[in-house]
Amino acid sequence: MKNWFKQLAIATAGILGLAAGAIADDGKPTTSREGAPAIKLRAWGVPSGFYIGPVAEADRQVIDAFRKANPNVDPVATTGLTLPGSKSMDMVPFMQIAGDMAPDVMFVNFRQSQTYIDMKLLYPLDRYVEAMAGVTLADGTALQNDTYVEALKQGPGWKTMPSRELEPCWPVVRRHCPYGEKCPHRETPLADHYHIWAWPVGPLATAMQYDRTLLAEHADDGVEMRTPHDWEELLEWGKRLTNPAENTYGLEVSTGVPGWSYANFLYSAGGRVVEQDEKGRWYCVLDSEAAVEAAYYWARLRMEKVVRDGQFITRGVIKASEGGGTGPVRFGFKLTYVDDQFFSAATDQSKGLGPMPAGPTGLRRGELNFSMLGIFSGLAKDSVRRDAAWAYINFYDGEIARRIRTETMVEAGLGPYVRRELLEKFNTGGRYDSIIRRIPPGLEETYKVAFAGGEPEPYGKNCQYVYDELSKPLGAIWASKTIEAAIDAGDAEAAKAEIRQILKRANERINQKMLGNLPPEEAAHRNRVAWAVIVVVMGAFGVVMLMVFRAFTPPELRRPMRSTWLGNLFSPLLMPRSAVNAALEPAAKSPVVAVPTPKVSGWKRGRYLRAWIILTPAMLLIAIWSYWPMLKGTVIAFQDYSVLGDSEYVGANNFASVLYSGEFWYSLRLSLFYALLFFVFGFWAPIGLALLLSEVPRGGIFFRTIYYLPAVLSGVVVIFLWKSFYGPSGMVNQVLNGIVWLLNFIPGVSIGAFNSDWLQDPTFVMFFCLLPTVWAGMGPGCLIYLAALKTIPEELYEAADIDGAGIRHKLFGVALPTIKVLIMINFIGAMIGAIRGAGGFMLAMTGGGPFGEQGGATEVIGLKIFYTTFGYLQFGMGAAMAWILGAMLIGFTVFQLKRMSNLEFRTAKA
Repeated sequence: MKNWFKQLAIATAGILGLAAGAIADDGKPTTSREGAPAIKLRAWGVPSGFYIGPVAEADRQVIDAFRKANPNVDPVATTGLTLPGSKSMDMVPFMQIAGDMAPDVMFVNFRQSQTYIDMKLLYPLDRYVEAMAGVTLADGTALQNDTYVEALKQGPGWKTMPSRELEPCWPVVRRHCPYGEKCPHRETPLADHYHIWAWPVGPLATAMQYDRTLLAEHADDGVEMRTPHDWEELLEWGKRLTNPAENTYGLEVSTGVPGWSYANFLYSAGGRVVEQDEKGRWYCVLDSEAAVEAAYYWARLRMEKVVRDGQFITRGVIKASEGGGTGPVRFGFKLTYVDDQFFSAATDQSKGLGPMPAGPTGLRRGELNFSMLGIFSGLAKDSVRRDAAWAYINFYDGEIARRIRTETMVEAGLGPYVRRELLEKFNTGGRYDSIIRRIPPGLEETYKVAFAGGEPEPYGKNCQYVYDELSKPLGAIWASKTIEAAIDAGDAEAAKAEIRQILKRANERINQKMLGNLPPEEAAHRNRVAWAVIVVVMGAFGVVMLMVFRAFTPPELRRPMRSTWLGNLFSPLLMPRSAVNAALEPAAKSPVVAVPTPKVSGWKRGRYLRAWIILTPAMLLIAIWSYWPMLKGTVIAFQDYSVLGDSEYVGANNFASVLYSGEFWYSLRLSLFYALLFFVFGFWAPIGLALLLSEVPRGGIFFRTIYYLPAVLSGVVVIFLWKSFYGPSGMVNQVLNGIVWLLNFIPGVSIGAFNSDWLQDPTFVMFFCLLPTVWAGMGPGCLIYLAALKTIPEELYEAADIDGAGIRHKLFGVALPTIKVLIMINFIGAMIGAIRGAGGFMLAMTGGGPFGEQGGATEVIGLKIFYTTFGYLQFGMGAAMAWILGAMLIGFTVFQLKRMSNLEFRTAKA
């Protein structure tokens, strides 16, 4: 006994030690080797162990230098879940904030900036910036930007500020305070004032990268070793490079963010996505002719026929890719970022770099962006950690950091790819003279063109969603048969007319949904409708709950409905079906004999008391883990909820936004369609398999094992396995091409090979996403039904044989009716699960895409709620969506429960 106790004590101490270590690594203050308190600073820019290469090594040396300069601060990486599309960048910090593990130093770019400020996620940096500049301003937050910057320039530290030359960034980093008069960062209330919310650590501009090897292979076709001069040359060269049989394509476009690629062509056409009026309000300008021209060229890149030697090859020169891979597919050109310190995009010797091709206006424009860092507002009361966060931001792009990055790149043999001004600045004793002479002239030209013609990324209200919103009309354009036919016919005006209508609808949707430009009278009308719907739903919910309780209450315990108008109204709904039928039948002529109802003392009787005692723990657990969160969600649905506190009640605004959101209803329709597909293919598949296995004379165990094995595989394995099947070189295309190869032997038959990415086809993507769930879930369901079929007495089948019944009569007259109850019970969970639970699988398979004008072709309602709640931190709107969905599903559930209440369950005899 003593040994057992001793072992238990040792194990407990070990567990507590591990827990203490976990707490220490969770960003809490620990103790450094010198004995001083050490701060685990969760900061963007700290390279993880999976980040390799010369750029990663330079970043590590910068972080090591920071640790030496600040021995009590230990920066650690902020890593998170990588998701398809543009949502990954946005969702990682949001999910970390929601999970109470927010980064201390947050990454901010242009399009994210206003959303982060409005959500009050950033701490003002005015005090730190003014101290760095060496000025003391009495009330700097009340100054306009121009006046404020001029005041900073008067300080002695202005010349040493690493980002003093970033003038275009001031309208982004210094903006109105969302707190207004309640601002906790001012001593005196002032409604209209400004703060610096983030600090730039380097500009980024868009350029074009090309594959030297692929371009060299087509030198005889007239393709030169450079980026195209203009759009037409890009399209022409893309056609020469594109050959699906060899897995080569002209232009790579990201599957998740095609809107970003299109935006760069839009800027070259002289257009913009959003603009700001004199009053500071943002509005969408996608209905401009420049946007139409860029979208028409975008359609040509995807739809124009590629014909070589008079033979049709494929459509378009664009290949959508998830990026980051080094598979067999090669691309002639792709868009990429260049920064102001190091041409990391050009370090691959097989790749070249050049400016964007000129648009029809002769402009060679691309996106201009800035990497910025901010301090999480949750550090407002932790001055020590907050000061450490600013020290990290100030060091990250400071003089020492730039020197370290320059030296590291030179030592790695990549000196010619470092910016000339940095090499000249740190050229002590002429050690970089030979490197400066070897700088490729094209890189400097690329930098000048990219930054000179850079168009700032949209940074207005809710512009965090800009690329997701742009992807929808672009997907509709790519899917339009009208535009495709017009391009084939060479009718540019017809194609542009259709594109103009698509962009006009997108312009209206972005203005209302993303930018919130809704007339006050329309907003008031939507709120009235929302309140009416809420009242009706709440009333219906109450009636439904009464129906459930009454359906499952024993007849002897049911109380008669009170003779009120409410009882008369709802009594037919709450009465059992047999009672309703009896009430509708004419009274019998025979005398009525009153039968006294036995008195039941309710829960006070011994057997009921014991039942309540047994049920109480389960009821408490359900109440705590189910109903309490549900009640909290109800409250959140009426709030502009903030995970940082200070949530505001907004009435029915969230419900109004959901009810008038076409994307919500579109996602709901997708979920219903998915449930229908699952019912046809997934629900009946295990039943059919069980029926077949029940008739197998030999090898039943072998077949059951084979069918059950897919369920043993990890969900991640299943996802990646089937995603590989659907790729251009996957199993689906290989099977189809095998059939095509056989058919082409028939005289007069000539069918082209399949090279489709089936997860990017909106027509078939839902079905192909369903197949893995059917494949993995069919085995376990089959065993359940097989066990039920084994309980059917053989006498029933023998009697059917005597009556001359065939296979069909035995199936529908004996087998299925016998297991009807099991089918009914599984049907409820299967349908609800298909509607609610498909989101997780779609998230991993497609991320909700491919995207069309209304939304993603696989963005089912569960995924929509997930993106809204955790991807955009709009908890109020996500809760409203969940409640509306729940109100719809509960009606279906109650209908099934009432049917089950009429069933009688008995214990089977041995």
